[in-house]
Amino acid sequence: MKQHPLVWLCSLLALLIISGCSYVKQPNDKKMKKLLSGMPEYYANEAFGKRDFRFFVVRDGNSTTTPSVPACLVTRFGTREMSNDSYEAGTYAYEKYAAVAKVYARFFNQTLLEQLKQRDWHHCEAQVPAPAVE
Repeated sequence: MKQHPLVWLCSLLALLIISGCSYVKQPNDKKMKKLLSGMPEYYANEAFGKRDFRFFVVRDGNSTTTPSVPACLVTRFGTREMSNDSYEAGTYAYEKYAAVAKVYARFFNQTLLEQLKQRDWHHCEAQVPAPAVE
């Protein structure tokens, strides 16, 4: 007996409803994709001679996070800002970008600090080689 495609579609829809699956439209822009992909060009484990030593701060509306690293290192190396200001306040994309950026920045800053410690560059007076020029 041949079943109608509509029966299959209704069955699939019922299965999704019963299982509690929901669909939320994800932000689909370059900035969000770059953040969610982990920004591989900024991994703290990449070659240190070619990398940027600045720590990340996240600006979410009027509040700004600060790196959980010694202040002298922030002063010495500087910071880079990630901000959700390109999204409309109160939207899903605005909230998601801020939430993911805060977690990413915390992980990145701690990983960078660990890499600096492995090279004994985490002291305020440490001699750090100049970045290589390509």
